[in-house]
Amino acid sequence: MKLSYVYLAMAIIGAVLPYYQLFQFIAENGWGLMEYIEQLFINDASSMVAIDLLISCVVFWIFLYFEGHRLQIPKLWIYVVIHIFIGLSAALPLFLYARERKSAGKKATYAS
Repeated sequence: MKLSYVYLAMAIIGAVLPYYQLFQFIAENGWGLMEYIEQLFINDASSMVAIDLLISCVVFWIFLYFEGHRLQIPKLWIYVVIHIFIGLSAALPLFLYARERKSAGKKATYAS
């Protein structure tokens, strides 16, 4: 199985599973953003995960900018939008999918 397909599958899973949890939260608590943030930082364990995720998000944006420009991947803003509206769990593997496809295209060009 190609690595690009693994990335694509992970992007789909990374979009579906977090949204399932979000819908569960909304069904139980309503649309309260403050309630969501409050529960996100309710204890040390969840705070650690939230802070870890926030740092990973910043690293992803830096990686997206530099790697995307280096490989000349078009429309990098799409990954930012996906990241904001779906999450890192979908945006990162989707970008890695595009990166893998772009790298494979360059390797094929060099081989011919």
